[in-house]
Amino acid sequence: MTKTTSFRMPIPDFAPHGALPPFISGHPTIPNARSPYPATMQEVVEHFCTSPERAKLLKGFNEYRKHLHTGGFVSGSQWIDGSFIENVEALRNRSPNDIDVVTLFNRPLKYQSQPNSWSLDYANQIHATFFDAAKMKPVYHCDTYAVDLDAGSRSLVRNTTYWFGLFSDMRGSDAKKGILEIPLAVDPMEFAAIDQAIGIKFNV
Repeated sequence: MTKTTSFRMPIPDFAPHGALPPFISGHPTIPNARSPYPATMQEVVEHFCTSPERAKLLKGFNEYRKHLHTGGFVSGSQWIDGSFIENVEALRNRSPNDIDVVTLFNRPLKYQSQPNSWSLDYANQIHATFFDAAKMKPVYHCDTYAVDLDAGSRSLVRNTTYWFGLFSDMRGSDAKKGILEIPLAVDPMEFAAIDQAIGIKFNV
C-alpha cells in the first residue's frame, strides 16, 4: 500500500485583481487548493509584514489572540480578511487600516462541563470582553466577529456561510477573493515568538 502525505499549499500571491485568489489549482472544486487557505501566524508574518503599518496591525492581532487565549479560547480557528490581505497599497494607495477577523471557536472548557451557563455569560460578559468590534478595534486594531462552533447545526451553518460569503466578496468589485484560516493558539509561548518575528522585520 502506498503511503500518502498531506501537503499544505503556501499562502498564494496576490492575483491580478489585487487580492488572494479564491482558488489556485485552475479548478475550483479541489478542496485543498481553494480558500480559506490554512496558514500559521508565523507564515502570516512572513508573507504580510511588509511595512511598519502592517507590522503594527500584526502586533495588535497577536495581542488579540493572546487575549482570547487568556479567556480559554484555545480550540478553533480564525478567518482573516479585509484590506490587510489585499494589495491595498497598490489598489488604493494606502496602508490597511485594520485586520478583519472572524473567530470560529469551541467554547472554553468551563462551558463544556457547564453548558447551561454559556448563554447568559455570553450575553452579559463574554461578547463584550472578547468579540465586540467597537471595543476590540481601538485596542487590537482588529474588526472582530465570532462564530460559536458549539451552537446548534442550523445556527452554525447560517453564521459560517454568512461570514464566508461576505469575506469572499471584494469590496467595490464583483470579483471574488480568498481568505486565510489560522488555528487559535494553544501554546502561550507562541505570542512572544510572533512578537519577535515582527520585531525582526520592523521595530514598532
